[in-house]
Amino acid sequence: MIDAKPISFLNTGVPLILLGALAVLIPLLMVPRGTRSQVEVAVGIWASAGMLLLAGLAVFAVIYAVEGIGVWSAFGKAPLATGWFFLTLSGYAAVAWGPVLLLTWLGLAQRVEKRKGEDRAKGGRNGA
Repeated sequence: MIDAKPISFLNTGVPLILLGALAVLIPLLMVPRGTRSQVEVAVGIWASAGMLLLAGLAVFAVIYAVEGIGVWSAFGKAPLATGWFFLTLSGYAAVAWGPVLLLTWLGLAQRVEKRKGEDRAKGGRNGA
């Protein structure tokens, strides 16, 4: 079993910076560019949240391995417990990347409404 390490820039700052950047980039890749559907935006955001949790698991596992902790042997001995440990760390990091993801969602939702309004102004699509 792996124990949590004391806070340092490598095991706290680096993951938060990486996951914060991914909280902006992943939704931009997941949500279709010209969409006029808030449902597509919501699905893309929720899928991004799941990907961010898994990315956080991977980031924390790699950082712990770089620090010389036997991550891979721990995965070999107790894969579920080790995976749960890193998923929990990733969940804690959601306190930092969650608001970034929500702001990204807001920006994408505003773009959808802007496109719908432009369509209505041109007399094209009715925004439905």
